[in-house]
Formats: sequence, C-alpha cells, structure tokens
Amino acid sequence: MSKQTNDTKIIILGGLGEVGKNMYCVMHGNEIIIIDSGISFPEGGLLGIDYILPDFTFLKENQDKIKALIITHGHEDHIGGIPFLVQSLEIPAIYAPNQAKELIALKFEDKNIRYDNLFVYNDQTVIKFDNIQVEFFRTTHSIPDSHGILVKTPDGNIVTTGDFKFDFTPIGPMADLHKMARIGDEGVDLLISDSTNALNEGISISETKVDNALNDIFDKYTTRRIIIATLSKLATIMVERFAYLEEVWKTI
Repeated sequence: MSKQTNDTKIIILGGLGEVGKNMYCVMHGNEIIIIDSGISFPEGGLLGIDYILPDFTFLKENQDKIKALIITHGHEDHIGGIPFLVQSLEIPAIYAPNQAKELIALKFEDKNIRYDNLFVYNDQTVIKFDNIQVEFFRTTHSIPDSHGILVKTPDGNIVTTGDFKFDFTPIGPMADLHKMARIGDEGVDLLISDSTNALNEGISISETKVDNALNDIFDKYTTRRIIIATLSKLATIMVERFAYLEEVWKTI
C-alpha cells in the first residue's frame, strides 16, 4: 500500500447508539470503503413508513472516492439499504459472504436492478486498494456466514466486528478465535464493536437452544398459521401489530 499524509477518517452514517441502519465509512486520501448498508424499522409513531435509511449525502458528495461496499452478514439492518444505495449513486463493487450475497441478489431481482459487480469473500480473502487493505475473520451470530472486518490503513488498523456473540456450540462454523487473537497481537488502533445487550450481565444462550424452542412451537400450533421473521426487531413489530389487530377483532 502506498503511503499518504492524509489522516484516516471514520464516518458513521448509521448504527451508532441505535439498533439498525448500520453504515460505516473508512476514508483515507481519495479512497472510501463502506461497511454495511442497512435499514431500521419504524416505531409505532411512523405510520405509513416502511423503512428508515441512512443519510447518503456524504457519499453523494464524495462519489468519486468510493471503492467498494463490504458486507459483514445478511441481516436487514446490514443489507436492507443496498437497493436504495445503488439506485442513488454508483458503487463500484460489493463484497459479501456467500449467504448475504445470495440475499442481496434476491433484492436486486425483486426490484429489477441489474448489478454485475457483486462478489463473494471468505475468511481468507484479502482486498487491496492503494491505501486501504481489507481482511476478514469468522464470527458467530444468529445468522450464519457472519464476519468481522480488519481494515489496514497507513494510520493504523481498524477492526469492526459486525454483530457477534461468543457461542461455543454454534449452529455453523465456530468463530475464528485464533485469527482474532493474531489480529490483536498485530495491534488494533480502533475497535468498532457491536454493543447490543453488552451491558447485561451473564452469557447469551447458544443458538442450538433455538431448535428446541421452534420444535415446541411447531408441535403446539400444528393447525395454526406460524409467521417467522429473521430479525428480532422486525419480529417484535409484527408481534405488536398482530396483538393490536387481535384486540380490534375482539371488538367487532
């Protein structure tokens, strides 16, 4: 990587101090990489609003510096904004884990968007630009194929974890604790870490426990309709709205 005297800058367009619309930018000199492009879901007071997007103004003003969009995993709060982003400005390339890549491709198909530069990465991939180098490490999350990202710049190393948990009996591959340790030994100058429920005491239950809970639900409601959402925030909203409708139906 070539050296420049420009300071590395971190621009956070969403996901700081909130759950949803995750979108971080790392800029050095004339290069910007974007990490995630998610949405958040409206609360009860935002009637008629389907999605809440990050503000893309900074990226529009620096269109010529954008090198790539890099995705940590396939949840809507990390990929839901991509169709709107690529229709608002030019994104030269999108790199995503395989599962997220397929979900993104479905979004493009659903909205009749043609995008030819959607690439798959794995934990051995290295992406090099003039001043920025990007590497990956496996993490564990409630969706498979999740990764953290190491961004190397002339001013130091930045790690963003994406959403993660430590689960020693996960569904899917184990988080790569050895690679995390190696990155730590090399030195991390800035850690951007997910913090959902980080202040709660105790340890999160393993994702393997979800199997038993789902089986119980399916056994109990064999003759009823079951609606499953893959993002906890969306599931909460759906439960609240169905509960409201159920109360309305009782009055009819």
